[in-house]
Amino acid sequence: MQRTNISGAGIPNAGIADSGSRYPAVNWVWLTPLLLSIAWCLANISAVKWLFSLSIDIPALYKTIVGFSIVALIVRSSLNFSRKDDRNSHRPPAFSPNLVLRRYPLLLLLGAGICSIALQWIIDIGQLSVFFFILGTYGLCGLFAEPTFWRKNLPIAGLLACILPFSGQLNSGLGLPARVLTAKAVENLLSFWQIGAISSYDIIVLENGIAHIDVPCSGIKTLLVGTLFLLAATFLEKRQVGLKWLAVCTANFLMLVSANALRVLVLVVVADVWQQPNYAEILHVPLGIVGLVCACFLGWLMLQKVPRIQGSQKIELKAQQDAEIFTNQRWAKPGIVATVVVLAAISQLYPASSEPVAIAPLNFPAPIISESIPLNAGEQKFFGNYPDIQTEKKRFVSGNLRGSLLAVASTSWQTYHAPELCFAASGITVNRMETKQLTTAVTARWLSLQNSQLSATYWLQSSHQTTDNFLSRIGSDLTHKDRTWVLVSILFDSPVNSESQEVKDFTETIHATVKQSLTNS
Repeated sequence: MQRTNISGAGIPNAGIADSGSRYPAVNWVWLTPLLLSIAWCLANISAVKWLFSLSIDIPALYKTIVGFSIVALIVRSSLNFSRKDDRNSHRPPAFSPNLVLRRYPLLLLLGAGICSIALQWIIDIGQLSVFFFILGTYGLCGLFAEPTFWRKNLPIAGLLACILPFSGQLNSGLGLPARVLTAKAVENLLSFWQIGAISSYDIIVLENGIAHIDVPCSGIKTLLVGTLFLLAATFLEKRQVGLKWLAVCTANFLMLVSANALRVLVLVVVADVWQQPNYAEILHVPLGIVGLVCACFLGWLMLQKVPRIQGSQKIELKAQQDAEIFTNQRWAKPGIVATVVVLAAISQLYPASSEPVAIAPLNFPAPIISESIPLNAGEQKFFGNYPDIQTEKKRFVSGNLRGSLLAVASTSWQTYHAPELCFAASGITVNRMETKQLTTAVTARWLSLQNSQLSATYWLQSSHQTTDNFLSRIGSDLTHKDRTWVLVSILFDSPVNSESQEVKDFTETIHATVKQSLTNS
């Protein structure tokens, strides 16, 4: 009597129950993709949540297009997968549940996962996390996809990775650092040409007025459109995504950034140096278009040096050779699952993205006399958008010094606003802004307001650091040394000499009081 192999080993249809079984057998071949998908989503849970929250703000038409694209991709993959049992078809299925450890998909998966986790620890920008999550997801698909199909559609994955996180919310995330860096670059260029200017936050204060680097001038839209153009050209011309393509992509990025900075420089010179705001308004859009078109054209010319994708048979042969290195090992499948599970476990150790503000109420010692006053309508509207911050506003009298002080405590660099913008919005003219060393510990911005009839100063302070530079505040998130920062803004009721001993003593007392509040929290 012939023995029956009850384990199902070596039987092609082992996942299908025999006719005498009451319950269907489990199809274990889908277990590895399922475990990998669950572990990958857990490793990027913050990006998944960010995508769901972003979906609320996406217009209905955009949702329809994205939904249709996803359905079409699923249908196309299903049709290709159904061909695997067709002996007359020599075309392999687009996707298969059999895991194959191919080099480039594996590098993309693990590289994106590690970068996403590292960025969460270094600086929490949801847009970048989603970007790497989408790329890593496509790398995960490459472990189950036919090599030619995967490589040809890699630029499409790049398109989705750019469109989804960067299509909206340009004023937050990368938008603010981009505007701050643009303002700093333009300040340096103006100083090189002997034009007096100083940048703060996303504005430039010149001798003739204030130039505001608004959202369209941040360069994020220019970078988005220029990158999408390069990815689309890569897909249509079937160029290989490799080291040469990455070099072209880097050069394209630098050209787009330079074109935007040059546009802002021209607008600032025309509007605020030459005092021709009408001409600057006319040039605003054309300069952006010309810079974008020139950068895209040069990027396309460099793309011609990138080789095209090889034939399908060569790609499949090379991918098979790469896969044979790992796939035949016993530890291959458990190893990749365990690696992603470890990434998921590490991701649960992220530091809290929004920690409570740690600062005690300000209690000024004598001879400063102070009383609390309410925020004005503009301040209430602005700070009302950030419920996790603490504000404290006081009227003070200290000898001959009189005025108001506003302290804004926060754990996020995205919640601050340049005081000179608040002054300008309130109808107070900003005539001049300088960096002053008020005391040995306090480097502050000193402002001359309302045709030199008023004076003001401000600085950013933590328990270990004091600075007047918003870039330093943003950079502090890289070290996580200080979580709570206070923006101290002081408006005097009269013109004040920043070099006077009375101002120095007053500044030293305010600085010590804020430091004590941070320490005693």
